[in-house]
Amino acid sequence: MRVVVIGGTGHIGTFLSPRLVEASHDVICVTRSRRQAYRAHDAWKQIGHTTLDRQVEESKGTFGAQIAALQPDVVIDLTCYFPESAEQLVTALRGRVQHFLHCGTIWVHGHSVQVPTTEDAPREPFGDYGCRKAAIERYLLQEVRTAGFPATVLHPGHLVGPGAAAQSGDGDSASRARRRRGSGVCQGSRESRHRNR
Repeated sequence: MRVVVIGGTGHIGTFLSPRLVEASHDVICVTRSRRQAYRAHDAWKQIGHTTLDRQVEESKGTFGAQIAALQPDVVIDLTCYFPESAEQLVTALRGRVQHFLHCGTIWVHGHSVQVPTTEDAPREPFGDYGCRKAAIERYLLQEVRTAGFPATVLHPGHLVGPGAAAQSGDGDSASRARRRRGSGVCQGSRESRHRNR
């Protein structure tokens, strides 16, 4: 299958794109610049790259059409943050892809009331980011129900690791939050408990 990964060299794409190649898919990464992935892998030699600034192209109304022109069987969108962005892609890809995968967020559920949080748990998204992602999800699932658009929404939790700083509950990076508090360690962390003894 020909798989287009929007955001293919970011934190998730760095690990996903090579795995898709290893699974015998033809992969094209769409990124706003030609930067290196967070982790080297031999599969990057087999991955195609297309440079598109999503914000600029969406403002011109051309981003969806440019993705469709890559003739994907599957589109994996790791960088959709606005409902209008999802609408532009769905309009361009309707009837042209076998599947569309949207990277949502656990933040659509709001603060954890029960752990683990299941898909059928009540939703009370928080923050601008969580609310926008919830609106995108509602739109995509409506398209699935009413128009048969082949979409799936994933809900990863907090992404951390090489290339992605930890996020506080309000979407601020933990390192910026620590600097604002004047502390080098997050409150409640193992390091702060040892320091406070």
